[in-house]
Amino acid sequence: MTERRLGEGRGVGKGLLGLISWRHWGLLRYNSILQNIALFLYVALARRWFALDFLRDVGLFLLLSLAGTGYGYLVNDWADLDLDRRAGKRNVFSGMGRGRGTLVLAAVLALVVVLGLPFVRRPGFLSLWVAWGLVATFYSLPPVRLKERGALGLAATIAAQQPIPAAMAFAALGHLPTWGALVFIAYITLRGICSDVGHQMRDRERDAVAGAQTFAVRHGHRTIARIYGISLELETLLLGAVLVILMIDLPPVRIGAWSIAPAWPLLIGYLALLSFTLGRAWTWLERGEWVDPYDESPEGPPRDLLHLVHQPFPTVLLPLYLSVWLTVSYWPNVVFVIGLILLYGLYDPRRWAGAWPVRAVSAWLGRGGEA
Repeated sequence: MTERRLGEGRGVGKGLLGLISWRHWGLLRYNSILQNIALFLYVALARRWFALDFLRDVGLFLLLSLAGTGYGYLVNDWADLDLDRRAGKRNVFSGMGRGRGTLVLAAVLALVVVLGLPFVRRPGFLSLWVAWGLVATFYSLPPVRLKERGALGLAATIAAQQPIPAAMAFAALGHLPTWGALVFIAYITLRGICSDVGHQMRDRERDAVAGAQTFAVRHGHRTIARIYGISLELETLLLGAVLVILMIDLPPVRIGAWSIAPAWPLLIGYLALLSFTLGRAWTWLERGEWVDPYDESPEGPPRDLLHLVHQPFPTVLLPLYLSVWLTVSYWPNVVFVIGLILLYGLYDPRRWAGAWPVRAVSAWLGRGGEA
């Protein structure tokens, strides 16, 4: 009996490790809070919250977010195990079975509960937490299975992955009832729409083969492509609204006799990108061309300016810039700079070599050399 329990414990441990590293560490790469970590930095700078209790709350909430993302992955894969086998899609439980998978699922759910308890007295947090748990659970599980209920399923997955966690983060920091939080959540919601609509567009044919009645399967490529195009354009515009909030809410920095808003370089860079990208996604998708800046796979589309304004700018450049200002104000915040460098592999020259504009400059120099 003891050996059997030890074996089950090792199985659960392997399952947890497999979940964390699943799909090239997707638990970290696709975590919505890590993608939108700029909201924490905004709160600290706007409120001049330069103290260790800020780092404590953010660290605890990041752990909660990772556990919650893991729970969402697990519930979805556990419910879709048979469908994924028929479709030939990867599933975290393929080599584990439902028995051990249920233990892993229960362990992660317990972890979510433990990590969320310190925030339950913060205004608005508990109701948002319960709503997230219900949507994340019944998105995949029968008999509700929201993912196969057309537009309702699409709205459910977007809500569980992006706006609800973002609202929970603002509530956990006591900054929920503010205009800044509203604008950030609206922008993050559009990111969630783009991410999931793009995902359904990419997986439409495979989902149809598997018999999964997703929104894209029910309504076809033309409809999902149009929704994707509109969403991408609105997301780009709302990024500008976020930068305006930073201009208004962040205290100015005095340099000599000048008082300068720290968000000015971000706004200038955004306006430069906007002149090259506004309307491009909608126009190309309407022409039937494939545009998908949310496809981060190696075989995905080229990393161009459209990709830059939807991915590296808001998820890497924006938080890295804010984290530097935060570190200047309170040096322990350097953990954010270090964390972002590690998370996105910014220490690796190969990462920079494959990114725009380094890749574009290299290609231009190469053409010049041939001439």
